[in-house]
Amino acid sequence: MFNEEDKSYPIELVAEFLGVNSRTLYYYEKFMLVCPMRRGRKRYYSKADIEWLEFVREMMYEQGMNLRSIIVLIRRRDDVVLNKCPQDVVDCYKNYLVRVRNFGE
Repeated sequence: MFNEEDKSYPIELVAEFLGVNSRTLYYYEKFMLVCPMRRGRKRYYSKADIEWLEFVREMMYEQGMNLRSIIVLIRRRDDVVLNKCPQDVVDCYKNYLVRVRNFGE
């Protein structure tokens, strides 16, 4: 679905791929679970963002965690999350942290 040459993807495409409404992605952004790049008013997600969101959805739907629990784990005990992650997800998480720090500045 995603072209190797593309660096970022519009919110509509990402929402469709993840099987969520684009408003869900806005909600995730509100709680800083993802910080998409912006060009004007449009949001674009990197492959790392998408992989990170796939992991967040996996925690929700396969492990039964609610969003609040995921946010608490990520913010307070990220080692619990990272110990259960494959390396590519850990890399996505580190990318997420960098983006969140840059977003807040």
